[in-house]
Amino acid sequence: MGKEITGFRPGSLSWKKFMAKVYGWGASIVIVGALFKLEHYKGASAMLIIGLGTEAIIFFLSAFEPVHEDPDWSLVYPELAEDYEGPGSVIPESSESPTEALDRMMSEAKIGPELIESLGSGMRKLADTTESMNNLGDVSEATNGLVNNMTSASEKVENLSGTYESAAQALTGLSAAGEEGSNYAENLHSVNQNLSNLNKMYEMQLESASSNSELNSAMNSSIKDLIQNLQDSVEDTRKYKDNIAELSTNLESLNTVYGNMLSAMNYNRPQ
Repeated sequence: MGKEITGFRPGSLSWKKFMAKVYGWGASIVIVGALFKLEHYKGASAMLIIGLGTEAIIFFLSAFEPVHEDPDWSLVYPELAEDYEGPGSVIPESSESPTEALDRMMSEAKIGPELIESLGSGMRKLADTTESMNNLGDVSEATNGLVNNMTSASEKVENLSGTYESAAQALTGLSAAGEEGSNYAENLHSVNQNLSNLNKMYEMQLESASSNSELNSAMNSSIKDLIQNLQDSVEDTRKYKDNIAELSTNLESLNTVYGNMLSAMNYNRPQ
């Protein structure tokens, strides 16, 4: 090492302290001069001249700074010396086999059979949820068909009611004209038969409407059960997501430890 420089000379401690203040104060003056010029303040030209002049002085003084000398690290680490011929640093080999090290790292990362089984269960529940969502499309189509059938049945009942009223009016007219001849009696008998047939058709329509109503009620109950199952599946999916996040964190820890182990093994491998 060189001789320590004393006094107020380049390279001395007092000189370094002085130059530290010169750099700080000079940089401040340069920045203020540039600010005046950029914002077009009054006296901007003078401030810019002062700032650039200060910067020139700083560069002039920095020319007297001594060249930085790197310390001789070979005094601390003899292996760095060019003429060093002694033994090198030896890293002790680990007596632990790679399989044992892997088992130990999995144990430290808390990856056990329970976590793997939980992951498999979550995957199965996710598959069941996906299948239920596919069935939801079929239920929606069946519901739309049921609504269309109910609408058609309602229209038919309205048409049947209109036909029944027309037949009743015709029957009233025939009863009033019964005195005109025996032919009206035959017409009246025919009308009665038609009314009987209409009544049967009306009863059949009512039974069909009742059946459709029961089917709609059962379908609504099935849809409610499906929605409840979907809600349960959402909760299971959330738990599965948490398990995946925990597994990901543990795997990252495992990868880090395993990477360190591989690096150590590669370093110990003979060249």
